[in-house]
Amino acid sequence: MSLSVLLAVAFVGAALYYVCPLRFRWVLLLLLSYGFYLTCGVSALPFILITTLTTWAGALKIGRIGESGKAYLHEHKAELTAEEKKARKAKTRSAQRIWFFAVLLLNFGVLAVLKYLNPVMAWGASLTGKDAPALGLVLPLGISFYTFQSMGYLIDVYNGKYAPEKNPAKFALFVSFFPQLIQGPIARFDQLESQLVEPHRFDLDNIERGLLLMLWGLFKKKVIADRALPLVEAVFGNQSAYGGAVIVVGVLFYSLQQYADFSGGIDLVTGIAQLFGIRLAPNFKRPYFSVSLGDFWRRWHISLGSWMRDYVFYPFALTRPVSRMSKALKKKVGTHIARALPAALGNILVFFLVGIWHGAQMNYVLWGLYNGVILAFTALVEPVYKKMNERLPRLTASGGFHLFRILRTFLVVNIGWYFDRCVRACDAFDMLHKTLFAFQPAQLFDGTLGSLGLAAKDYRILLIATFLLFIVSLMQERGVKVRDFVLSRPLALRWLILYVFILFVLATFGGSNVADSGFMYAVF
Repeated sequence: MSLSVLLAVAFVGAALYYVCPLRFRWVLLLLLSYGFYLTCGVSALPFILITTLTTWAGALKIGRIGESGKAYLHEHKAELTAEEKKARKAKTRSAQRIWFFAVLLLNFGVLAVLKYLNPVMAWGASLTGKDAPALGLVLPLGISFYTFQSMGYLIDVYNGKYAPEKNPAKFALFVSFFPQLIQGPIARFDQLESQLVEPHRFDLDNIERGLLLMLWGLFKKKVIADRALPLVEAVFGNQSAYGGAVIVVGVLFYSLQQYADFSGGIDLVTGIAQLFGIRLAPNFKRPYFSVSLGDFWRRWHISLGSWMRDYVFYPFALTRPVSRMSKALKKKVGTHIARALPAALGNILVFFLVGIWHGAQMNYVLWGLYNGVILAFTALVEPVYKKMNERLPRLTASGGFHLFRILRTFLVVNIGWYFDRCVRACDAFDMLHKTLFAFQPAQLFDGTLGSLGLAAKDYRILLIATFLLFIVSLMQERGVKVRDFVLSRPLALRWLILYVFILFVLATFGGSNVADSGFMYAVF
């Protein structure tokens, strides 16, 4: 995916959008979205079409079956017994269920084959000592995001949350809206679809806010993430050559690079959407200011977390076996464990799936389970924390304790990044071992850092840029709306601020040692 193509489609598209007749503006968005997707490769087109058409048709069929069932009950309500009405409802639900699972399995099946068949075949070949067959499977751009978004819509229609969309073109726009195709956020139909088809009028405030957010996203992506990437690749690509001190530097740089890349991309596409008057849901809320791992995951990749909560966690926790287990435990071990254990098991399941969502390799599975088990343990021992807060109110309410909780959470998250970034699980364990038992701090001063792909100038730029990112994030964490602050200045001053910031971004953009990479989550 070319960043220049995305920006060209955004600016040309926005110009065309506001001169296009009002009733055709959503059609223009659809054409722009499919035009952008075609620039990423014609071979990816069939997959998004399959998801779009099967989900639209399946949801429509589910809705019609439900309407037919209700109409029958209404027409014959006087002559049907209670048992007959119950049987009719069950028959209707059974017919809906067939269509629901057919569409669900088809789309998740396509995603699973494309995402996991290659690594599974490679794993099988490694066991037999043979070469894995070359299948030539390549993940289409954004397939995980538009599949999850479409299946969320299907589940909502199946559960009767809203009526299915009858217009296939409007539904196609919901699936393919070009800014969020790259890496989300995963939108809900009832929050986005009406915005997409509404003919937005030109609003200078929207344009300014969108441009400012786009610029901030480009700053995070190009000045920070792409500049930090060579060091991350050098350390994680040859971890056996370094002691624990350099490995810690690599993990910290990965922590910065991943956040700047992913959140920068989200800022960019959110700003692009705002050029058209469309507000995408937030996907990050300063996660490195989190005070617990649970708080972190409520701030990081918010749309995936809420998807997993609504469509995996709650359905699992409310299943009959889990409910029966909870009731049985209540009599034996008390109310807290009876309530907390289903949540604990649900967290383990959710983060196992989140790990698998990242990839089929064992390092991702372990990363997911690491997060899930910690969250499960936290849920089980929650009364201990409550008692501590009650007995030590001054300590737990102090700024120092708040800072301690932030640093503790940052440490816990970064231990997880060892597994998330390593190619193999055994490499992650090796790096953790070196961090604890072979630190070798001398490597920080013997020139090793200068051999990791970055020049002294790059380190200085990263330091300044990261400090700026921290200050802006701290202001936002304290309730300051930075965009509102900038845009409330007089017109000449706010454009001067924009101009100076653009110059800074351009002055630090790229360099001989700086990677020119795509968005890391676009391959998901």
